[in-house]
Amino acid sequence: MVYVDLPDEGDEVEQGEVCGKIQTRKWIGKLVAPVSGEIVEVNEGVNDDNTIINKDPYGKGWVLVIDPSNLDENLANLIHGDKVSEWIKSEVKRAEELKVKGQEGKE
Repeated sequence: MVYVDLPDEGDEVEQGEVCGKIQTRKWIGKLVAPVSGEIVEVNEGVNDDNTIINKDPYGKGWVLVIDPSNLDENLANLIHGDKVSEWIKSEVKRAEELKVKGQEGKE
């Protein structure tokens, strides 16, 4: 990680909306809100040392806390169980196709 752009506490987010960015040396990723609600806390520690996201993503590298406004409906929209691996495979395939198209445009 080289850069993290987090939303502000008190911001309202909608499920699926981009609410921040995470950047490595070669990639910029969109931080997408998994649920709708209010940002009640952001981890200022990742602003000070964004490498902790890599080192301890399930501990000190957490990113933000959302107070959900419609949790049951939002949870129903998320991918669960066996569908996760299918989704990952489709995303990998899509990324590979985009890479090939990008290389074709350079020829």
